[in-house]
Amino acid sequence: MRIAICAALLALAAGEAAAQSKASDALEPHWYAGGAVAQTIFDILPDAVPAPGATASTLNSGQNQTGWRVFAGRRLNRYFALEGTLTDYGRFHSVRDVQAPVSGSVIADTRVRGASLDLLVMYPFESGFVAIGKIGGMLAMTHTDLRTDGAYTFPPEKQTSVSNRELVGKYGIGVGYHLTERVVLKMEYEVARHVGEEIEGDMKALFFSAQYRF
Repeated sequence: MRIAICAALLALAAGEAAAQSKASDALEPHWYAGGAVAQTIFDILPDAVPAPGATASTLNSGQNQTGWRVFAGRRLNRYFALEGTLTDYGRFHSVRDVQAPVSGSVIADTRVRGASLDLLVMYPFESGFVAIGKIGGMLAMTHTDLRTDGAYTFPPEKQTSVSNRELVGKYGIGVGYHLTERVVLKMEYEVARHVGEEIEGDMKALFFSAQYRF
């Protein structure tokens, strides 16, 4: 009986040691990669979707979209990591209704993509959860197609297809959970500021991701 109890205690101690070893291994420097899906919204400025010559108009900024991303990074130590991402935020539909001097509308469809590099600051908990903060920069790539409907028309010199690339700032917060020593599930909220030229706004996204440690 005593031998059985001692064996059980030794097995429990070994299990706890293995669990602690796995948790410790997950926080050691390593490479990782993963993918994510997101709920995205392009929070455009009130004067976006211009209607040249209009004296009275209202803006409809459209609905949320679904986006996705792939990412890879290097965990530097327990608290810091560098991460690169390629993101497709989706295509956003916006309408400016013109009331005067004629009635009609300006319709804009904007696709937003980005390549970013972020510094992640993390605080791990013994439970396997980790708090995440991030800050970085993104090469934002936007393409906007414009058209009119009704009696309103653009002046002849108006460009109706505009592409733009620019560097913008990005920040975010999130939480992760170490499902195993190699697999982490994450939920992150991010904002990229002042994205776009023809149609400008803040790109906001809630990402749900899974990453794998190599």
